Amino acid sequence: MAKEVLVVAEQVDGIIANVTLELLGEGKKLAHKLDAPLSCFILGHNIDSQVDRVIAAGADKVYVADHPELAEYKTLPYRRVIIDEINTWSTPPHTMLMGSTTSGRDLAPRIAAYFETGLTADTIELDIGPYEHKAGVDKSKIGYFPECLYANRPSFGESLKARILGPWKDPQMATIRPGVFPLPEMVSKPRSEAAKIKNVEVKLEESDHRVRISKILREAGSKIDITEADVIIAGGFGLGSIEGFKLLQELANCFENSVVAASRKAVDLGWITYPYQVGQTGKTVRPKIYIACGISGALQHRVGMQKSDLIIAINKDPDAAIFSFAHHGIVGDLFHVIPEMISQIKASKKEPAFA
Repeated sequence: MAKEVLVVAEQVDGIIANVTLELLGEGKKLAHKLDAPLSCFILGHNIDSQVDRVIAAGADKVYVADHPELAEYKTLPYRRVIIDEINTWSTPPHTMLMGSTTSGRDLAPRIAAYFETGLTADTIELDIGPYEHKAGVDKSKIGYFPECLYANRPSFGESLKARILGPWKDPQMATIRPGVFPLPEMVSKPRSEAAKIKNVEVKLEESDHRVRISKILREAGSKIDITEADVIIAGGFGLGSIEGFKLLQELANCFENSVVAASRKAVDLGWITYPYQVGQTGKTVRPKIYIACGISGALQHRVGMQKSDLIIAINKDPDAAIFSFAHHGIVGDLFHVIPEMISQIKASKKEPAFA
């Protein structure tokens, strides 16, 4: 079997998660550089309809494991099915990608440990390129490797980006958080013409049932997920207190499909809860408008929002790092600037439209 770029799909209630489609879009670029097929491994129950979605996202091959025990994510059954299937291949995939989600972070290291290979977590950039290992204690690792997975992630206190390589054994693995890469263009194709589909045999052992799911509780609410908002008003340490978020909410109310979010510092201080944190240790977002209020712009925050269509920064420190990459910057006291913005936006909405 030729080398492959394999994306392990994530599904919730039988629906493929967006992070899987994002990884297929980025995986297609890696597969092109390797001159290799892009594959997708789907595990679940009654998931046949989702095959068309991953094909539309670019998958050349689809491995489908359909079984009642796979309806909800469970560590041991998922691990068993993926490892058993790969063990039937003549060679393992060159690259294996998973979402850096609750389930992905649980499953990926278990598969990496089985294959005794490396795993880079919370990757923000992927590429394929050469590497020459010239020295080291283990002489067997010395050599030239023309097709390495470059997995870049923040390091050294999230102030620098580090390139992680592990070319000595396949699969070369990485997890990537939702929102890091854009959704690919979905192109519908007939299955017979678009991809090879393999139904994977599921053979679970008694030891795979040591953990059982008794009940699943998912938080429900009217608030918008920050990864789906068109406009995000984000606050940082510069807000001074939890009261500052009330002002941000007033600004957010001026826009449709908007939500208030925060930097890690604001979350650590308890001013807002973790689901609204943007950054390397929070969520990655790509809104149409991102207004950063009192946020310095450290790398760990930047990687979570730098691909927003429009970034507006408000900070009283003219040397704040965020001004170096914001599209527009306002140097001033946010408690004076934001009320004026609210006033101007409301006034513009009251003006009559001209034909």
